[in-house]
Amino acid sequence: MCVTQCGTVPEAFNFPLFSSQFSSFMLPFLALTAQLPFGAPNHIDNFSTIMLTIGSPTLAIFSLMITILNSRWIKWRFERIRYPNSKEAVIILNNLQQSLLRVKKTTLDGRLPFLASQIVIPQNDQWWQRGAATLAFTHTWSIANIASVGWAVVAYIFVIASMDPRSTLNAIGPAVACPWLWLLPVVVGWLQTSPNCDEVQLRAKLAAVNETVYIRRPDDDPVAAPVLSNGITDEYAIEIWPRHRQPEDPQIEEIAQSFAAASIRANKHETVDGSPWTPSDPGVASVHLSNRVGKAEDIGRYIQPEDQRQSQCKCWAPGVWRRVAYSSVVACTVQWSCTGSAILAAWMTPTVGLGCHSASFLLHGALSTISFTIIRGGVILEQHYHSTNPLSYSLSSSSRRWHVNLSILCRRVGKIIAWVNACLFITLDLLRFANIFKNCFCESCVFGLGVHRAYNVVSYGPLVHFENWWIASVAFATTAALSLWISVFILKLNYITTFLILVMI
Repeated sequence: MCVTQCGTVPEAFNFPLFSSQFSSFMLPFLALTAQLPFGAPNHIDNFSTIMLTIGSPTLAIFSLMITILNSRWIKWRFERIRYPNSKEAVIILNNLQQSLLRVKKTTLDGRLPFLASQIVIPQNDQWWQRGAATLAFTHTWSIANIASVGWAVVAYIFVIASMDPRSTLNAIGPAVACPWLWLLPVVVGWLQTSPNCDEVQLRAKLAAVNETVYIRRPDDDPVAAPVLSNGITDEYAIEIWPRHRQPEDPQIEEIAQSFAAASIRANKHETVDGSPWTPSDPGVASVHLSNRVGKAEDIGRYIQPEDQRQSQCKCWAPGVWRRVAYSSVVACTVQWSCTGSAILAAWMTPTVGLGCHSASFLLHGALSTISFTIIRGGVILEQHYHSTNPLSYSLSSSSRRWHVNLSILCRRVGKIIAWVNACLFITLDLLRFANIFKNCFCESCVFGLGVHRAYNVVSYGPLVHFENWWIASVAFATTAALSLWISVFILKLNYITTFLILVMI
């Protein structure tokens, strides 16, 4: 009966129907990917960003949330530090989040105190000020941003407003638009966050600023002026590496610990060279310049925490697991809310059951989560190895190679899965619009019901009502996307404003 009524081949390709569905359901969201933050040194890597975003929405949402939470953590970490240039350090580190940061306290022989000189020496105040001014990035909404986001929002509203289960145009209903809906809050969130992620420009700007950093040599007279670092070495305290070297959070924590140690000693009126404390001028909260001069070994000792266990800690940054867990939960929840809404709408549209439409959405969600899990597993594996092996960067052992190779393998496999998932997702949507899924096999839900129990609904009777499931799926996906945007908006505010908003809610 199924073959008799429906035939053995899909419906004929209908270009007007294809173009209408493509322009309504898919094209606005594809155009929205152009507003993602790009900063790779070549076009291939930037295109890879688009494919990874489409192929693993979980990873895209996680990246947004972890960036915002890390920004809040950096501000919180320096909030109680009262030492010159601590505010500038927040701006610099916040804008270097998307970079592969490397921090060096000293040279390998320990003779040149890189980080201590950069924090303590008064001549380096200009480095922090110039760095904050150079690296600070303020992105404003442009006409292109507003047009892309507005087009996607209007298109989605029109799709919802024109929902008609018995219409040929909307035969697949909101199931196609829901899996893309997470992209709206992600793009808006990145525009609000304004990450400074242009790798080439960041490296060039930081390299130019590093040309002006001063350093105190071991044999220098403490009264004499320090010398420019670029005259005696090509290494600096804070650098951007072209490849992954060390987890970023511990690097930021190391700088924060150094600032905190100097701040504690300054609050105790301890000078660098041990001389009597010189009070600051009236109305000036900064530490007097004479309190920040001394020999190289004195400067290096000044930023060492009083608890030496802190200075030797190479472990995870404080609260990193909490931030990762929260970002992961939000990412999985939002992604599966949107994908699950599509599965629900397709599942409950007669014939009820797991068919080609719902199975394709389920495959997309599963591959997205698998890709995210494998990539994060590779990152955690590498960070765990570095946290337990402080000298791992200078050693060439079989253990190091094993950890590094396994970490690289995990990240590459995860990216390949995301690429495949993106290609499948776009291809299956195009096939859906081309009526390829309108055949006896797909519309009979053979996947869920089996060959012997499968059946096909030829026409809907007056008592068949499945519109409520469509409304529920649209409401669920819209609520998830809106909740993500509200979360981003609240997290971008300061702590006092966030507390007041939560109290009012």
